[in-house]
Amino acid sequence: MKEPLKTSLALMVFLLFAHAPLRGATWAENDYSFGSNNFAKDSFSFFSKISTRTVMALGVAFYKDGGIYRDKVYSLRLPVLYSGKNYFLSFRPFLYPAGLIKSSAHGARFSALTSLNGNLNPNYLHLTISGAIAEQKTGQNIGGTRIDKTFSQSAFGAQLEKAMDDQFFFSLSASGFTKPAGVKSRDLINPVLDQSELADLGTFKTVTALPELALVLQFARNMAPDFDSYFYAGFSRISFRQEAPADSAVFGLKLRLNETSSFDFAYNLYKQSTGPCKSYYKIFVQAFF
Repeated sequence: MKEPLKTSLALMVFLLFAHAPLRGATWAENDYSFGSNNFAKDSFSFFSKISTRTVMALGVAFYKDGGIYRDKVYSLRLPVLYSGKNYFLSFRPFLYPAGLIKSSAHGARFSALTSLNGNLNPNYLHLTISGAIAEQKTGQNIGGTRIDKTFSQSAFGAQLEKAMDDQFFFSLSASGFTKPAGVKSRDLINPVLDQSELADLGTFKTVTALPELALVLQFARNMAPDFDSYFYAGFSRISFRQEAPADSAVFGLKLRLNETSSFDFAYNLYKQSTGPCKSYYKIFVQAFF
C-alpha cells in the first residue's frame, strides 16, 4: 500500500501509523506512563493489515492513580484504520468494564484526516476533524447517598497541521465537550473514563473530570541523517465545567532505532491553577514484524 500522506505530526497515533504499510503487515506498541501520586498507565496494542488499505488492532490497558483511586482501571480498544489516496480515517471504539471501582464506560471516537494542498507538498497543510461519544455509569453523591448514574457525553474537535520544508511541523487543535444532563463533575464518585478518549488533551495524566474546552499547540522538528526521528513539544489548556482549569507542557524525543522499531521518551508537566505542579513521564516502544 502506498503511503497516503507524508509523515505527519497531526495526531501522533497517525504519525506512528503513516509508515507502517511500508515496513510490515503487523506491528505492536507498548505505551507506558508514570509519575506523581504513584500514577501508572500501561497499554499494549497489536495491529494487523486485513486488506491493502485497512488495519485493525486490539489494545488492552490499565491505569492506576494513587491521587484518585486505590485500584486499577482496565480498558479495551478495537481501532480500525483506513488509508485512502488523500485521506486517513480512524474509528476507535473503547470499553471500560466495571471492576472493583464499580464504574464503567464505553464509546467510540472517529477521526478523518485530509490534505488541503496536496499530499506530496513539503509545505503541506493537513486538516483533521474528529467526533466522539461515550456513556458512563458511575456513582453520584446525592445528599450524602450514592446513587448510580448513567449519562452520555460527546466531543468534537478540529486540528490544522502545517509543515515547512518537511522539517518543521506545527499543529493547533481545539476540542469542545457537551455538558451531560443532570450531572455535576464534583458530585461524581469514581468516574473511570479518561477524557482523552474523546479528544486530545495534551497530557499523559488520566483526566476523569468533565472538560468543557481543550486547546493544544504542538511543534516537531525532524533530525538528520534519516529524518525519521523527531524532537517535539506541546502545550495545552484544559477548561473544566466545575473544576479549576489546567495547563500542560510536553517535551519528547522520538527515535527511529532501525528499520523495524522506534522508541519515544517524553516528559509532561501538568498543573491545575489551584494545585501543585505534577510530573509525568512516558516511554513508548513500537516494533514491526
